[in-house]
Amino acid sequence: MTASPQQELASFIAGCDLQLIPNRLIADMKYRVIDWLGCASVGRNYEQCAIARRLFSEMGGASEATMIGARGLYPVASAAMVNGIVGHVSELDDGHRKAIGHPGSVTLPVALALGEKRSVTGADFLKALIIGYDVFIRLGQAVNPSHYAYWHTTSTCGSFAAAATAASLMKLSPTQTCNALGIAGTLTGGLVASFGFHAKALNVGHACQNGIQAAMLAEAGFTGSPRAIAGEKGFLSATSREGTGIEVPTEATLLSDTAFYKVYASCGHTNSPLDVMFALLRDHPLKPSAIKSIRAETYSVSVALTGALKTESEDAAKFSLPYCLAVAIMFGRVSLAEFAPEMRSDEAILALARKVSVIESGEATARFPRRQAKVSVELTDGTILSRETMDSTDIADPIVLDKKFFDQAKDVDSNGSRSAFAFVQNIDTSPSITPLLDFLKSL
Repeated sequence: MTASPQQELASFIAGCDLQLIPNRLIADMKYRVIDWLGCASVGRNYEQCAIARRLFSEMGGASEATMIGARGLYPVASAAMVNGIVGHVSELDDGHRKAIGHPGSVTLPVALALGEKRSVTGADFLKALIIGYDVFIRLGQAVNPSHYAYWHTTSTCGSFAAAATAASLMKLSPTQTCNALGIAGTLTGGLVASFGFHAKALNVGHACQNGIQAAMLAEAGFTGSPRAIAGEKGFLSATSREGTGIEVPTEATLLSDTAFYKVYASCGHTNSPLDVMFALLRDHPLKPSAIKSIRAETYSVSVALTGALKTESEDAAKFSLPYCLAVAIMFGRVSLAEFAPEMRSDEAILALARKVSVIESGEATARFPRRQAKVSVELTDGTILSRETMDSTDIADPIVLDKKFFDQAKDVDSNGSRSAFAFVQNIDTSPSITPLLDFLKSL
């Protein structure tokens, strides 16, 4: 009998050789580890993190892994659940345009929790992350853009990616790995309707938990369908109009470095209009009093998710393009500071945000998941300034990424932050990931 695509994928995950993975992917993944640690540093104090941490720590259980912000050790799946919420909640985690989701947030918490429980090497840690990213990106690209109309890709495809990461770290056999993917397929879920609420980050934490539990069940002999991904009744067919199959990677064709890094603390669907606005501001410094109106034209998903002026919570404002454009003009940045309560209620910001209209462009919608956007600013003297991008830029600058980490970790012990940063540079030669776990314990 011919092997299913899922079985072929499982064989690759189980047999992937780090020595054959291109050096550029290993170097890139080191930056992604640091980037997620920064996101966790700023995310740990959010209300939804405190609620989840209290609930899961009170459940207790085996002492296996660090739960960020809680003393002691907790069951590995519970730790990954909470840490998944912590790493995603700030909206500064890396993402993937075509897969439409955040691969780091469903792989790093899994690798850290299982890495602590299993005392893995730095090399195995990196390999598992590269594999998890790849599974996420391949599945996300296969089911989108239609999948994203209802399903939160980070949660759905994230459950498979988390399972792949876990299977690699646990050194499951090809058969066990195929079962883990099959189990993850029947556990997966997560709705776009959750955006703007605490449940959005829960989608991410749940994917981490799903992946670990799927791998642990498979290791114990539990079976899952080998057709859960690509079968007639499987994930691709059930959740997408495009999903017909998934290409199995080789070490040389892995896709982890095609993910982008976030530079704005807002929903990724605000990014292209913000890129355009900042380009305009570089050429034409604008005073709010000189602006009559702002028109942002972009694809339908961006319009639906971010087109309204919403400021009732930080979560809501991060999904409000009018608000994001207003603070971009007024402060020259869209950082976490611009989503503080006093900012969201500032009448000057709101007055400028009310001048923004967000309009669907049929051309941009047709080209999605490319992130096309056009911003036109009409001044009170009748002048119209306009700029357009046909896609997001996503050029990673190592200097910017280094600064992003240390800015996010500014409230953490500086010696610990510097030690974690230095350790990651050579993590692939380390017999353990202990310095990363020490950093988590300090948060």
